[in-house]
Amino acid sequence: MKMLMFLESIDDSYIDIINDGPPYPEKVVPMTPTVPEHYIRKEKSEWSDVEKAAMLKDTKVRNILHISLDNVMSNRVIACKTSNAIWDALETQCQGTLEIKKNRRVVLIHEYEKFEAKSDETTTDTYDRFLTLLNDLSLVGKEYDKKDSNTKFLRALPDE
Repeated sequence: MKMLMFLESIDDSYIDIINDGPPYPEKVVPMTPTVPEHYIRKEKSEWSDVEKAAMLKDTKVRNILHISLDNVMSNRVIACKTSNAIWDALETQCQGTLEIKKNRRVVLIHEYEKFEAKSDETTTDTYDRFLTLLNDLSLVGKEYDKKDSNTKFLRALPDE
């Protein structure tokens, strides 16, 4: 989330490049008697200045991603050719596959339902742990109404 916010603050089109991949320049191949009209990628030597600038954005995003990663993570994505491919690889490395994400959501919902203060923690520590849980739930697409989560937190506190 922090990286997305950082990239968006530099240039909001960087998020589109991460999500959709770079805008590879294409050209039309005219129709022939046996092949319908279709598009193919242009050779780099055929790119216009505008197309070069658009592709440079992907290079910039790839650079930002690589310099923000430690050596271990950078080595895991070094072979990726686009920022979109790097992002997808990082998501899989850090969050797991779709099945793992679904399981994580189930586990987090269960943790929320069973949430209680620990006997050896302060109210602030309990609140911090609860807020972290709410943030993790939000990241997997599960959000609770403010009133419900406040009530849940208060009920989780010890009687004293």
